[in-house]
Amino acid sequence: MAQDKSQTRSYSSPLRNRQRELTRNLIMEVVASLVAEGRIHTFSVQDVADRAGISYASVYRHFPTREALLEEMYEWASEVAGSQMPPAPRNIDEISLWVEKSIPVLEQHAAANKAIVAVLSALNINPQSRVQRDKLIDSLVVEGAPHLPPEVARQAAAIIRLLASAQGWAALRQRFGLDAADSTAALTWALNVLIRDLKQIELGNSPNQY
Repeated sequence: MAQDKSQTRSYSSPLRNRQRELTRNLIMEVVASLVAEGRIHTFSVQDVADRAGISYASVYRHFPTREALLEEMYEWASEVAGSQMPPAPRNIDEISLWVEKSIPVLEQHAAANKAIVAVLSALNINPQSRVQRDKLIDSLVVEGAPHLPPEVARQAAAIIRLLASAQGWAALRQRFGLDAADSTAALTWALNVLIRDLKQIELGNSPNQY
């Protein structure tokens, strides 16, 4: 009998894990749709449960607040797109090509990516995945243009981080009406010009000259 119980536990655990993952994905898809509808500040945990067709307790058990739902949605959307994203750039010269290859993935998951852009703009959160990406770009700027004064390197890295982000892509698409091809051309052009100029700045140049 003990052996039968052990076998039951080992069999059911993967099933429960699968069910939890399916529930999480369903909840995140609902949150993304609510945000896309402009309800980022007004939806409730109950709204998510009702639209997902699951109990309030099932949602609340994992995400007791709207903020918890939004933070998790950012990570979920990053996971969805992340598996299809190109490898991270290894040096400053690869950043524009990295962005060029990333935009088709952003387009493929446009609804989720637009939702997370809205979340980042509306709430004071800084998810770990974004922190890691920002640190990578900061280090590539320092390594690729070691002659830059620290304040110029910091300014340049901030601009590159913006251009290479989903926020930059979304702004060109939503605010300025550029299609995917034009957005790609604009972002890669801006990055190439900026990176070229960073390399040409002579040691001691002031930020104003930059």
